Amino acid sequence: MRHAISPLFLESADDDDRFLVLSGDHGYELFDALRSRHPDRFVNVGVAEQSMVGIAAGLCRTGFRPCIYGLASFVPLRVLEQVKIDLCYGSLPVMILGDGAGLVYSVLGASHQCGEDVACLRALPNIAIYSPCDAHELRACWSEARQGSHPSYIRIGKSHPDDIHTRPVSGTSPVVVSEAGPSSARSVIVATGAMVRVGLQFARAHGIRCISVPRLKPVPAELIPLLGDAQRVAVLEEHVSAGGLWSLVLEMIQSVGILRPPRVEPFGLRDAFTQTAGDHQHALSEHGLDDGQIAERLIRWLDANPPAEAAE
Repeated sequence: MRHAISPLFLESADDDDRFLVLSGDHGYELFDALRSRHPDRFVNVGVAEQSMVGIAAGLCRTGFRPCIYGLASFVPLRVLEQVKIDLCYGSLPVMILGDGAGLVYSVLGASHQCGEDVACLRALPNIAIYSPCDAHELRACWSEARQGSHPSYIRIGKSHPDDIHTRPVSGTSPVVVSEAGPSSARSVIVATGAMVRVGLQFARAHGIRCISVPRLKPVPAELIPLLGDAQRVAVLEEHVSAGGLWSLVLEMIQSVGILRPPRVEPFGLRDAFTQTAGDHQHALSEHGLDDGQIAERLIRWLDANPPAEAAE
């Protein structure tokens, strides 16, 4: 998905003289096309992420529409106070692009891993949060964020060569990426970001519904009707379950007062730091979330007896 970011920078700069990008000394060749065509629209502030947010806020107040880029472990986590006070308090339309979310930078340890960004930002007023699964969802999230009148955060996880969607998507509402077979409507997979890929693979193999959720805030209320009469919902995310998509699904189900709510199973990062070095799949395996572990866990989830109250 990372390959799709550079064209978005360039298109936005071509279309809007107010658009510019600030980086905290990350990205490098990602900005080559932008720097070549619009050298005055890119600013590398260096390793000074807190200052970068303040600079973006000042530029925004003078009429610019900045986008700030960094690794998610630094932007937004390192700059959470600045995002809260400099951007959210004034509801400034600054875009935050957090790359390498989750455990992508596995070999660099906990300082570069980021599994709590959504939970931290969901509690802040006036900010939109997006977690696209592929280049098509990224473009939709980018378009909505660019048109917004408040801060926004786009979470970018592990890049994969193949898109989930075969054509552009319209808007950022939850979208069904795999339909259920006639006898499998009781089980639904809900996933976001990089985890949509593994959820979709399992869903297709077992004939169950899989839903991608690219927008996490404002609340994606359109998700509830897509669950249908599901009795079991598995929520996949490369993020801690507390405060992430799992929490969000539970909150939405509770708020609409479903008489017999489904059992919602979390498939998220554990409440622990990774302890050993290795590639991305190795880091995920410490949390029971590598591709093989998720498939095994989903098989057990699929074979489990439905909730007693729903079976009556």
